[in-house]
Amino acid sequence: MNFYKNISFISIFTLFLFVASTPGFADHPNSNEGLHFSHPIITESPSPDTKIRFDYSFFSDVEGGESDDHTINLELEYAFSRNISIEADVPYTFRDFSEEENENSFDNISVGLKLASFYLEQHGILLGGGLEFELPTGNDEEEIGSDDIFVIAPFLSFGFKKDRLEIVSFLELGIPVNDGDEDESTEFEYNISFLYNAIDNWLQVLLELNGEVALEGEEEGLSVLNHTPGFKTTPLNDKNFAVGVGLSFPVTDDEEFDFGLTSSVFYHF
Repeated sequence: MNFYKNISFISIFTLFLFVASTPGFADHPNSNEGLHFSHPIITESPSPDTKIRFDYSFFSDVEGGESDDHTINLELEYAFSRNISIEADVPYTFRDFSEEENENSFDNISVGLKLASFYLEQHGILLGGGLEFELPTGNDEEEIGSDDIFVIAPFLSFGFKKDRLEIVSFLELGIPVNDGDEDESTEFEYNISFLYNAIDNWLQVLLELNGEVALEGEEEGLSVLNHTPGFKTTPLNDKNFAVGVGLSFPVTDDEEFDFGLTSSVFYHF
């Protein structure tokens, strides 16, 4: 565990120094200027931004058919410059058991710092990363998140944009720091999104892959992979307002759910 923690903190510190030393660190954020990436449905955008986002997600037969989950999530992000932003995710989950009483509770709230370097902007490349904290705001008794496990999650991000195509990738290491006797797993998560602007930014089609691997703990070696086709559109002809829908399906045999649907509403300031 100490190995993962040391590597993570050293990596983030190095990344921060790298981003801070790049030109334009103090530039005021403006999504209309320079390299900027759209927000996929599942994967986060590597571009620091100022936005508000509402998600509704439905996942059927969660954890081998134990329940159907409905989650409402509020995401807020504020960009101090083109290179740095803070964000928060506030999810609330309704868990529908087939043979038990339904339950609902706040899930784990996360707050994070996102950094980005535009050093390779002229080549359509954005490099970045950051640090996310998953807070124990869930409810163990109702099996929604956790009310005692605190997770530190450093991440690295990559974006490539050429003409109408945008490719985004995230790598994240989730490290539980106070799991006590619960033997909570350290998890490596990865996401990649392919987005194509089909009709002059009015319609965007997406294909996303997201997965995770348990590196240690009681679930060590467990690996899951999901894929999500979807689309986004700007129905009011206002590029700052967008809606999107994605359908998620498991690829691996070790699946967390049978079928998923995520609908999103975005507004960029």
